[in-house]
Amino acid sequence: MLRTIVTVVLTVVAVLFTINNFDHVPVHLVFGKELQIRLIFVIAIAGVAGFLIRHFIGVSREEELKRRLLRERKKQGSRKRLPDVDDILD
Repeated sequence: MLRTIVTVVLTVVAVLFTINNFDHVPVHLVFGKELQIRLIFVIAIAGVAGFLIRHFIGVSREEELKRRLLRERKKQGSRKRLPDVDDILD
């Protein structure tokens, strides 16, 4: 029940945000003339780009962490169990 209420409230907030940011804004690209794009699309594109950048940075950090853990396991030489990568990342 609570999940349904939260979903409805977030949907209403998202719709109101979209309605308030539906104006056209000029976007100047590096080359070419300015484009008239709706503000909500500019916000959405920026959000998706930010998510993708953060995702790829996180993937590279995770790979580096795995390499460091493997080096530590090889250095110790004993059968002592080190924490699993998934346990550390959570």
